[in-house]
Amino acid sequence: RAAEEIIFGEVTTGASNDLEKVTQTAKQMVMRFGMSEKLGPRVFGHDHGQPFLGREFSSEPDYSDDVAREIDSEIRRIVEAAHVQAKDILTSHRESLEKLSEILIKRETIEKEQFEALLDGSTEADVFGAEAPPPPQVPIPGTPAGERREGPRPLPRPGLAGGTAE
Repeated sequence: RAAEEIIFGEVTTGASNDLEKVTQTAKQMVMRFGMSEKLGPRVFGHDHGQPFLGREFSSEPDYSDDVAREIDSEIRRIVEAAHVQAKDILTSHRESLEKLSEILIKRETIEKEQFEALLDGSTEADVFGAEAPPPPQVPIPGTPAGERREGPRPLPRPGLAGGTAE
């Protein structure tokens, strides 16, 4: 989300999973690990459940509505502080961020080793070589080798690896 704000000047729905994760982490910090400066070292809520009976774990509050508001406030504070810190770090490394953004727009994904090499100063050509060749054409079952059928490929059949529905 922070990178989208810096590079594109707007936020897309692509960051929703990141927001879910950071919110869940902040919630655990406050409610399970006692890592809130404001609320102190305390666990909030009693977990109970019987997953062996097909039930999910649930949490029952053992605190007042006022404490619930304080918990929400602490979670928000942690998430917002992390967002500010992320933006500060990305802004201080904006050149690298822009370089990586351009590469990701072209390639969509890169491997960890490629990412690290780019951060260490390697050029895109050093990391990826010549422009990526087009993806290899996979022969379609039932056509002679070397002969390519034009048009869309048939859909794969469920349960059959590589099988097609024709």
